[in-house]
Order: sequence, then C-alpha cells, then structure tokens
Amino acid sequence: RQLLKDVDALVDEVRLPGSDDSWLTLAEYGCKLLTAAYVWLFSGGVVHQDALALGGSRSVYAARFAQWSVAVPILVLITNKAFIESTPSMLQRSAPSLVASFFYVWAAWLMEVTPTHWVRWPMMVLSLSGAVLVSIDQLKLASQHRTSQLFHLKFGMLSYQLLTFVLYASLFLAGRFGVMSSSSEQFVYAYLDASVKVFQGALLAMIRNREGAMEIHRWWMASAAMQRDLQELLDKAHVPIFSMDLDGKITQWNSSMFKLTGLKSDSVQCKNLVDLVDASCKEAIRAELRACADASSAHADANLVEVAIRTKAASDQNLPAIRMLAMTF
Repeated sequence: RQLLKDVDALVDEVRLPGSDDSWLTLAEYGCKLLTAAYVWLFSGGVVHQDALALGGSRSVYAARFAQWSVAVPILVLITNKAFIESTPSMLQRSAPSLVASFFYVWAAWLMEVTPTHWVRWPMMVLSLSGAVLVSIDQLKLASQHRTSQLFHLKFGMLSYQLLTFVLYASLFLAGRFGVMSSSSEQFVYAYLDASVKVFQGALLAMIRNREGAMEIHRWWMASAAMQRDLQELLDKAHVPIFSMDLDGKITQWNSSMFKLTGLKSDSVQCKNLVDLVDASCKEAIRAELRACADASSAHADANLVEVAIRTKAASDQNLPAIRMLAMTF
C-alpha cells in the first residue's frame, strides 16, 4: 500500500511546462507582426515630429511606441516566468514592473513630441528612471530565486534582456542628440525587433526543455528505485510468490519459491508455469489464461486457482511431495 501511495505522490509532483510560455512568446511575435503590417499598409501610420532633437526635426512613429508599450511588458513577463513557473504568482509579482514599463515607454514618446523643454527633460528622466527601476526589480527577483535549478541559465536570460534594453536606450538617446540619422535609427529598431527581442522567447523555450528533461529524469530515477524496492520486497518475502505473463511464462520467482521447490529463479524464468505444475491443475490454469487474454471477456473479478506444485526433497519425510498454492488471476 505504501508503494502505491508513493507512486501517486510522484505522479502529483511531476510538473512539465504548460502552454503559458508559448502564449507569451506568440503574443510578443503577434505584437511585432501587427505593428509591421500597420506601418507598411498605412505608410508609417500616425507620425509626429521631434522638433527639439539636436541636428534637426525627426519623425516619431506612434505605432512603434504602441508596440513597445505592449512588447516590453511581455518581455518582462517572459523573463520573470523563467523564475516563477506559476502564472498567477508571476503576474502578481510582476504587476509593478508591468505598469512601470508601460508608462515609461509612453513617457519617452511624450518627451519626443512635446514642443517645450520644460516637459521634454522631465519626461526623459522619468522614462530612464522607469527603465532602471524595472531592471532593479528583476534583479531582485533573480536574487530571491538564486537557489532554483538552472539559475545560471535563467540569470543569463535576464542579463540578455537587460543588455537589449540598454542597447535600445542607447539608440534612443543617440537619435535625440543627433548622433545618428532618423532613417538609420528606424532601420536599427526594425532589425532589433525582428531578431534580438525574438531570441528571448527562444531562450525561455531552451530553459523549459532542459527543465522538462531534468523532471523526466527525476521521475525515471524514482520509478527505477521503486521497482528495485518492490523486487527486493518480493524476493525477501517469507511466503512463496511468483508471477507470470498472459502467455503463462514465469516473470517473478522469489527466494521462498526456491526453498519450496528447489528451482532457482534463473532456471524458471520464461518457462511456462504449466510445465512445472501437477497435471491436476494444468487445465484450470490454461482456462484462466485464456480468459485473461480475451479482451472481450468480462474478466473483472480476481479468481483463485489452486496450483499443485512439486516440492524439493527434504530431510523431513513428513513434507508432502506436492504443495497446494493459491494463485490469483
């Protein structure tokens, strides 16, 4: 009974990645695809001018900021999901970062389109501060889960995300201070959206595959240990125990059976039980085997069959030459 309880407990413990990771990655891809289609179909869509940029006025595409306001929180979720597998717990823990990342993206947009420096510079500070706070919060989350399995891979994924955000911020500031042209800035943004950010979802999939393989290996090891324990329990039992398959071939033969019959386990393995028992019970065994093998048979209840098996010669002459055993089908 305890072995069966342990098996049920192990089944409940097995946790393989669900579909939440895939939905997050698909949401990120879908966001980028819709933005690209909108920009292409509507010739850039809603476009404002950054009149205060150094080096001359620059185009500001509202669709790109709309994409970032959705994609950046999703990327934060993807990274945080690597540390917290439970989706409700992950959403609750990530809520402040999601709100902050949404608003710092639109603060950056407002900084570009405003016509006055009194709004421009506070919005720039607010946007950069929001990005820094989100990054600090994610680093704190990683520190809280530093004992989790595959932490080095998960922290590497977080580091990749933070470096990506630093790269975007550097390009953003380079454009505002006239270090690179507007066309070059938009080209680099489009390339990074289609390559660098997308790779983050692939990193999470790699981590999940590794976790799944480790979980399956742990389950296999536990199953093998239970099988060894069951085998040892059967072998050391003080009552004769044997088992057979549907063809009647012996699969288990414990030490008590050896003491009773004088036949070793190796010598009877894969032999037919009918060849080892007395003629008086052979037909009953064959009938039960046919009933078990018949898929259409309503053979649901266990049946007891008396098996007459010869015992080994013993010094005690009172020991019967044939011993009757009860066998369950």
